[in-house]
Amino acid sequence: MKKLFILLFVICFTMCTPGQKSGNTISVDLDRPEKASLFDYFRSIELIPLETSSDVLVKGITKVVAHQDYYYALDKPLCLIFVFDKTGKFLFKIGTRGQGAGEYAFIEDFNINPFSGNIEILEPYGRIHTYDLSGKFIETKRIAYPGFKVAHSLAALDTATYVSQSVFEPKKIHYFNLDEQKLLHEEFEESRWLGAFSFDPYQYHDNWFFFRPVHPVVYKMGKKQLEVAFQFDFGKYTKDGRTTVISQEAERNFTKRVEEIYDQFSYLIQAVRHNNKYIFASLLWKDQDQKRNIIYDKSTGKSKYIVDFDEKVWFNSYRGEAIIVTDEYVLMPIQWGDLEKRITKEMLDDKQKEILEELLKADMEQNPILIKYWFK
Repeated sequence: MKKLFILLFVICFTMCTPGQKSGNTISVDLDRPEKASLFDYFRSIELIPLETSSDVLVKGITKVVAHQDYYYALDKPLCLIFVFDKTGKFLFKIGTRGQGAGEYAFIEDFNINPFSGNIEILEPYGRIHTYDLSGKFIETKRIAYPGFKVAHSLAALDTATYVSQSVFEPKKIHYFNLDEQKLLHEEFEESRWLGAFSFDPYQYHDNWFFFRPVHPVVYKMGKKQLEVAFQFDFGKYTKDGRTTVISQEAERNFTKRVEEIYDQFSYLIQAVRHNNKYIFASLLWKDQDQKRNIIYDKSTGKSKYIVDFDEKVWFNSYRGEAIIVTDEYVLMPIQWGDLEKRITKEMLDDKQKEILEELLKADMEQNPILIKYWFK
């Protein structure tokens, strides 16, 4: 009887312990692409051209935050945040380069703090500049806990607790108390050479999520540490993705580094987003210029690996961190020059066709366009 009890305990423990095939694992066969139409998921598509004028010239959008019918768009090359209304009309800019109060050398990240309602601009070497939503400067705080070096992203978990990502440090995630200047916790050790291919954490509702270029797990930033949200199982292509071997030549030459990383891994995860219905991921596949898409349907528990949509257009952002996914829509900025790669007239209603035609007839380069895909 005792032996039987032990056997039953072992079986139960084995079945109940989360593992590689746990309920939050998404299996994807990267050798078997499937067909799909964008209209399997979306009911309509809206174009929102961002106003272009001599005073409003956007070099490149690297992040967008949608808040109260406004779009706050970070142009990292220009070190400015452009603010547009929901129709794309320009409203104002936030930020000034310099050494004075509220000025900065460059912007690494920004967010709207859900607890204060203010905009927080991050300088990587430890300054957080706070503005109100109209762009008025409030204050600057420093990240100065013992051992701090650099922060490449910033997320507020409560009024004092923040999480930062440090791309090139051995441990990537750092929990700290800004008021007390105290490091609370750090984790997720990874090879520094993979850091250059990483993207910022993303937000869904009130939570932040963290993913890496090769490691197949997506983490939720819990109150005290990272928690597994879901993970991808790519079969024979799945690797832990935390370490890589790089030659001395590749340490000095980025092109060589990319080549050696692709010798060890077949893909790089460029973007992950999710909502109440779907999980989206974009992969950059070895020897392919175009990103490939994964769409996981939570209602069926099935994923699709898509190389080309039926519409023969791209569905991804040129900057992974610029994608917004809500329960109502997907929003992504695209360059004016890529417009015909992203959309066709057949995909649009009459009003949107007119907007597309006007954009294509423009005789000078336009600011980026926001494409809004409305879910069914």
